[in-house]
Amino acid sequence: MRFITFLSVVSGGLGTALAAPRNLHVKGVSVLGTGCPYGSADVTADPSNTALEIRLSEYVVRTGPGTMASDWRKNCKLTLNLEYDAGFQFSTLNTAITGFAYIPSGAQGQCQNSFSFTGAPGEVNYGINLSGGRDGRFSLSANPDIAAWSPCGGSTAILNMNTQCWISPTEKQALIAVDRISSKLTVHVDLEWRNC
Repeated sequence: MRFITFLSVVSGGLGTALAAPRNLHVKGVSVLGTGCPYGSADVTADPSNTALEIRLSEYVVRTGPGTMASDWRKNCKLTLNLEYDAGFQFSTLNTAITGFAYIPSGAQGQCQNSFSFTGAPGEVNYGINLSGGRDGRFSLSANPDIAAWSPCGGSTAILNMNTQCWISPTEKQALIAVDRISSKLTVHVDLEWRNC
């Protein structure tokens, strides 16, 4: 398992022109975790089928006076049942998180996205740092130098994703939360496709 560190601030989308199947459908989503109560997660594929967007409407990490250990770290585990044209396999390429953060000087926030495929070896981890001295909307991205590919030989894959965010130290008042404009914490995932 390798950990990918923060790379850049994103000013726009991450999409790249990659060969992709004509059809990609999210057939089912199951969620589990303190950051995504039932009904608070939504997943869509973009029209080019080269990206997924996961929107979490109740994801809030808080530290400081009056908070508890359950507030300091949140996670959301999603299992995505994806259906697409036969003859392809895909991997996660880039990931970006957009939301709101208040991280004072002397504090540090971090988010980690992990991806794996049911029935295939390997896991890819992306790490995004939210340094202190931040107050407002953020959009941060990471790009791995390794890949895990969905299995070949079919037209479906189960993509497992786990988003975790936390803040330290917990004594300082700080926040990682949904963006005030969109009312979502959004995880954008670019997909790389190849023929089997």
